Amino acid sequence: MLKSQILRGTSWLLAGRFVSNALGLASTLIAARLLVPEDFGLMAIAMSVFAIAGSVVELPVGAALVQMKTAGKDDFDTAWTINLLRGAIVAALMIAAAWPATLMTGDPRLFGLVTALAAYPLVLGLRNSWFEQYIRDMDFRREALLDVLTKITSITVIVWIGLATRSYWALPLGLIASGLANTAASYLLRPQLPAFGLKSFRKFFGFSVWVGLGNVADSVRDASTNFLLGRFLGNARLGAFSVGSQFGERLETLLYAPMERTLFAAFSSIQDDAARVREVYLKSIHAGFAIILPVCAGMGLLAPEIIGVALGPNWREAALVLTFAAPITALYLLAGLSNSLANALGHPRALFRFKALSAALHVPVLAAGVISFGMTGALWACAFTALGWYLCSIHVVAKVTGLTHLAQIAVVGRTAVSALAMSGVVVSARTLLFAGSGDELADLLLRAGVLATLGALTYVTAHFALWQASGRHEGIETNVLSVLNRRIATL
Repeated sequence: MLKSQILRGTSWLLAGRFVSNALGLASTLIAARLLVPEDFGLMAIAMSVFAIAGSVVELPVGAALVQMKTAGKDDFDTAWTINLLRGAIVAALMIAAAWPATLMTGDPRLFGLVTALAAYPLVLGLRNSWFEQYIRDMDFRREALLDVLTKITSITVIVWIGLATRSYWALPLGLIASGLANTAASYLLRPQLPAFGLKSFRKFFGFSVWVGLGNVADSVRDASTNFLLGRFLGNARLGAFSVGSQFGERLETLLYAPMERTLFAAFSSIQDDAARVREVYLKSIHAGFAIILPVCAGMGLLAPEIIGVALGPNWREAALVLTFAAPITALYLLAGLSNSLANALGHPRALFRFKALSAALHVPVLAAGVISFGMTGALWACAFTALGWYLCSIHVVAKVTGLTHLAQIAVVGRTAVSALAMSGVVVSARTLLFAGSGDELADLLLRAGVLATLGALTYVTAHFALWQASGRHEGIETNVLSVLNRRIATL
């Protein structure tokens, strides 16, 4: 029963995220054609101010509602009230930080941009807390619809204002519009009004404060990257970093978020059955990584073709960023599934310690990398941080579930080896078959098609060969063959 709920929920969210990410990608591509890299760099710094201000009073009450074994009206009212108050505080902090951020960067445009973006947390603070009941019930159809409606609103505003003005204001106004759509749809799809009240505040505080502190550490790590790159490399190169990274973020939203939402709800529902939690976790991490890693690695391997086709010749440095960002995303996604488990079992404090350590290490390593080696040094620093965080997440899961470090690594072993084989074949084929190939659209498409086909065939062949050699134990290969056999039988 639980397995079917996880699959059904993930399928709905995947469908919704696929559509919303396709729209989001289209929005990014259109904006990249209308605007210049410096505009994206400016927006990245403004969003870093928002992230830091938001993390200061971060209380993820939605996750707390899902994690609770039972939740009543007082709990939903308290969640809505906390979000409302938090939105107002974040907006005030952003307005207060607008002038210092402007002085720090030396760009006067940042003051108006940060001040305008203060409307975004205010709007999201009004979101209907009762909408989380669908997640508690593992009914993800409406969340998928909400994602799509939000993205349609955002892309409409960005394209409309971008075409009319060719101004960077298209980006913040599109974000604010998406917040308005998200909040409005949460009431339309769940017509149940929360009330002002804080009767259940203590129930939220114990869980949420540690998750919130962990988010503070994440925000410091991400914001430091934007500020250091903007300071030492300039807004234009920061814009290239931001756009290249967005492709990795699309993978996170598309591949990880649906799994994280369904698994968090699933782990919360079986948190008292330790043996079942371990079984479900290992199976989920095995199947999830078998899909996540080849997609992320493939995007990194084909970064020059992806950026060349999507954005054109003005964004070549974004290809270098994507080469690193895509596999780095795979590490964060794998660690993220571990985080979902730890939070669902009620251990956010253990995660916070390692997130704080990760952020503390990232800032000096990043500074040294960007000062010594520029963009390449910054990207290697980001890769170092991602690997360190993945190793920390393994330790956290071992601590809260009793699963050994080896068991967690072994379950993704076939996928890792297969991805390495795929990478070797693609890199070799690029050198042997396409040395001196041009950058015209036809050349890029041909190269991408051939390399993607070779990479996919190599990955699938290696995965099944390793599965055969290991004794054909139950895994994603078993599920794939079972589906294929049923399809063949119906022909």
